[in-house]
Amino acid sequence: MNSLTQNARREVIEAAQAAASDEDERRPFEWRGENVMLPVVRVPVGDVLLNHRTHRVRAQVESLGADGRIIETNPHSEEAQRLLADLIRKTSGYGEVKAMIRHEKQREPGLITHEGVLINANTRAVTLRDLHEELPHERAFAFIKVQVLPANADSTDIMQLEFNFQMRRNYQQPYSFTNQLLFIKDLLDSGLKPDEIGVQMKPHYDPTSSKDRRAAAEEVEAEDRLRQIIEELIAASSGALRWPDFDDDRQNLIEIDESYRRMIPRKGPDAARRVKQAKLVGLLAGMDYRRVRHIDEAYLDSYVLQAFEEQSNLRPAAKALTIGQQTTPHADLGGLSILDDLDEDLPADQHGEVTLQPLFDLLVLQGKADDATGWDAEVEVPTDEGTTILPKNTFFDAVKNAMQTAADTKAQDDQGQDALDVPRRQLNNAASACDRVRRAYKELEDDGDQPEPTALEKALEAYLRSHDELLHYLAERGFAAAENRL
Repeated sequence: MNSLTQNARREVIEAAQAAASDEDERRPFEWRGENVMLPVVRVPVGDVLLNHRTHRVRAQVESLGADGRIIETNPHSEEAQRLLADLIRKTSGYGEVKAMIRHEKQREPGLITHEGVLINANTRAVTLRDLHEELPHERAFAFIKVQVLPANADSTDIMQLEFNFQMRRNYQQPYSFTNQLLFIKDLLDSGLKPDEIGVQMKPHYDPTSSKDRRAAAEEVEAEDRLRQIIEELIAASSGALRWPDFDDDRQNLIEIDESYRRMIPRKGPDAARRVKQAKLVGLLAGMDYRRVRHIDEAYLDSYVLQAFEEQSNLRPAAKALTIGQQTTPHADLGGLSILDDLDEDLPADQHGEVTLQPLFDLLVLQGKADDATGWDAEVEVPTDEGTTILPKNTFFDAVKNAMQTAADTKAQDDQGQDALDVPRRQLNNAASACDRVRRAYKELEDDGDQPEPTALEKALEAYLRSHDELLHYLAERGFAAAENRL
């Protein structure tokens, strides 16, 4: 790592520019709406500075928390530069870029400010440094090819340049999903409109077509909604979740957002939030997006509780995790619009339905199922009788298995497979529901309380009416158990 002063680094860049001759390579460059020819110069790779604002590792930097604060407060320090280089080495495409440069050398020049800060080519700079250390006799790895920006370049120019390089896919290694989301947010915050970002992100959009511009804007706005979901999950997790944790969840998040938006006009915001919350539980539990698709109102009403009761490790906690209890601790979501506490907002006659809110509150504080860190930890799980302790990996495995079993069972029913077993399964669900009513009533009595009698009586009459109709229906079809109870 170099220890040049700012003035010394500026002199290195000026010397490289002064050494450029008419015979040296020059490339066209779009600068503030005009094409200019800038020479390609060679600068010692150890003398350039990695750009701490690069969106290639923006999510990773934010995930460092206090450990990465120096990157913002003193970005040109040796410690900050070392942290940035380490993060770049951990990006998914770093090995591919390194192998390509090892065999083909650096083909495309980077872009640098007159003070020596790279705009792009940060990965190439780290790669060249590593190769120079491994192969010190190979002079090609000791220098980086760059074009130097005019001295009057400001932060707006730099962000637009990075946008041009990265969003048009004119680069060696693509941004990760979460880094691209954060880049879009910064572009929006800088004053660019969604349609302006969209038509540059996707060259197939015609910027002169109002229809294409609307489509481009909708695409950018949809991406920004995904960012908001992740941002709110991270905020609710008290540090257990980080931006890179969601890099593989793009399709899952897209479908969760689209399902929520489709459901609002059909079922209303309460029902839409209830299902969205449950789908986010599936995502946190590690479910594949194909299974999360099956999470809907029917999944919550008829499948998931029974699946939890069939898991031996979750049986005592099934009701507390899926419906909740008065003592269940809730994660402080701070009034987040997307992740509102569903249980408190439900109409009075719907309290007690499955929302998976308690499970969400617990999972979000534990991180994600595919994050192997902390697997030796234990989780305090609420039960009908108090709490129980489970190893974290056991808990996550049981939750994922239960939710996947419920999804698979529902999928079979939806596709007409195993249709002959649907009546039996629904009767089992009804029996379980009756048991839960009795346990809930007893809990109230033990606490010296009782449910509102008029509402309970009305619900009981509705249940008995359906019960009697089912008995008559089955008795007519020769079921002895039904005939004996008429």
